[in-house]
Amino acid sequence: MIESTRVLMLAEDDEQIETPDARLAPDVHDVVAPSRIDAIARTVVDLLRAERQRSRIVVRSERRLLFLRQDEIDWVEAAGNYVRLHVRGSAHVLRQSMKNMEARLDPQMFVRIHRSAIVNVEHIRELQPWLHGEYVVILDDGTRLSASRVFSDRLDALID
Repeated sequence: MIESTRVLMLAEDDEQIETPDARLAPDVHDVVAPSRIDAIARTVVDLLRAERQRSRIVVRSERRLLFLRQDEIDWVEAAGNYVRLHVRGSAHVLRQSMKNMEARLDPQMFVRIHRSAIVNVEHIRELQPWLHGEYVVILDDGTRLSASRVFSDRLDALID
């Protein structure tokens, strides 16, 4: 998600800009020379592309491509060199490492609970403390997952 928005004002290199109406440009942060516009435009396009790629996950299912929104994913499971996306009672396999999958997912929406599991926090129904700082994570659909103590600090952050 793009965190902030910036209003860019164009000017010659040393020219001062006065905003005619503060309500029209309340957050002017930068004055940009025309020579920099192409680089800025490319950066904005790259950010928007990355955001779009991050917001949807494309998986092959039989002879079709499915476009999954991140909020549809219940949890992600490691499966060798693949990950298994659990979505509304069905599972879809994607060739990707858990590390890369974790990086693609929205950190405000997902939490890694084990080296082999990432869960959507909106689908966690219950946390049951277990031995030595571990948890049993119960999802809305009744799925029970083990959370290792290595990742327990992430679950503790949800509680605080």
